[in-house]
Amino acid sequence: MKNKIELRLLTGLAFLSLLPMRSQGQVQLTLDEVIRLSQDSAIVAFQSQEEYHSQQASYEAFEALRKPQLLLKVVPNYSRIVSDPSRDYVYLRNYDIFSTSAQLRLSQKVLPFGGEAYIGTQAIWSEFFREEASGYPRQYVASPVMAGYTNTLLGYNPFRWEKREEDQRQKAARCQHEYDLRRLAEEAAVRYFRLACQQRVVQMRMEEMLLNDTLLAIAREKNTIAIVSLAELHSIEVQQQNAANLLEVARQDELKARTELASLLRIKSLPADLPLLGIPDMPPFTHYTSEEVIKLALSNSPAYQHQLTELTEARHQEYKARKERGINVGLDINLGMQQVNTTLGNAYKDQQLYALGAVQLTIPLMDHGAAKKRHEKATAWVNRQELASQEVERLLAEDAAVTLQKLESSRNRLTSTQQTINLAEEAYNETAVNYANGLCDINTFTLAESRWASAYTNYLAALEEFWVNHYHLQTLINYE
Repeated sequence: MKNKIELRLLTGLAFLSLLPMRSQGQVQLTLDEVIRLSQDSAIVAFQSQEEYHSQQASYEAFEALRKPQLLLKVVPNYSRIVSDPSRDYVYLRNYDIFSTSAQLRLSQKVLPFGGEAYIGTQAIWSEFFREEASGYPRQYVASPVMAGYTNTLLGYNPFRWEKREEDQRQKAARCQHEYDLRRLAEEAAVRYFRLACQQRVVQMRMEEMLLNDTLLAIAREKNTIAIVSLAELHSIEVQQQNAANLLEVARQDELKARTELASLLRIKSLPADLPLLGIPDMPPFTHYTSEEVIKLALSNSPAYQHQLTELTEARHQEYKARKERGINVGLDINLGMQQVNTTLGNAYKDQQLYALGAVQLTIPLMDHGAAKKRHEKATAWVNRQELASQEVERLLAEDAAVTLQKLESSRNRLTSTQQTINLAEEAYNETAVNYANGLCDINTFTLAESRWASAYTNYLAALEEFWVNHYHLQTLINYE
């Protein structure tokens, strides 16, 4: 009678501690804390932050260059002209010339049309060193005001394309940074739940081994009074050895999961006696359709945004190559005031108006089809980038749709396994009582125990799969 009560209490108390979502001890490491630590300490997070900061600085520099630019340019120059001194031509005689030009220019990119407009002022000082230069050894050219506009290729506006490209790069960089942080959160969640499940497997295997140790002790006592046969005793011994082996495997898997989580958090190690990690409450069901998930995934995918950037750049080059195939027309207009004198003060007096205008026509009479081939190359690259974008879109849509399906399936499976655990535990407890009262043999008891262990293992697997899919979907659609 004592053995019956001992076995009944053992089976009832041991397995009540293994009910789903319940654990002994106070949880000290939460999922939110693990995610925060991973995003604060992982090298990938620092790398992503610096990459985003670099792109942000590049974009701000691009925006700054589209505003008016004030530039002071000073160019000193020395030249020596060696010619035949016997010739009586001024332009063939020996010269030593030192000159310096200083120009202050305010320029602005003309965004609607392309090209650049500017206003400014300029002064040039030239000093001649030669024997015959005593009459005018020094010369000043003063332009107090000048204005102009230049455009190298009419009909082609690079500034509009640059704006599209930079905006797309900025969006891709922002998506990449946010994705990297979400990916870290996903990886942290994966390792967290892996460790949480392995902790519970270890706990289950320990209870199994303790129970089998007790069964073996009871069986040996009964064997002395011939209540238990020798074959049944050997069966319990084998079962006890199997439980010890399974416990050792579970401990190794738990150690591996604990090491992986500590590595992600960049800490030396997690304590071996770490309390059971808590399992968060089930998140509410998200009523997303497959089309909505795919749309959100495309909007938040850095891979897709980077591919759109490359497609925009390819279209830019194709448009430029198409404009360069025919007659290229360039325009350069310059208006201002100018005077030349041997003194700087007089150079600013009696200013004369000047106007310079140039239209440059470039006609490829014979280039052996080079311009045409450049355009064909650019067109082919656009087609290639469009196909690449479609492939990225297809893969991303597939990942999003499959993840949504797996999340719904794992949620249903998790509910089913929770119900199975209750049934398996009830059957196991009844079998344990029957075995203690001699109403069933050891094989029936072992089968009930194995079924309960399988049900609990399946529950932990479904639990881990659900949370992995949940966080992967968050990574894809940027949903909190």
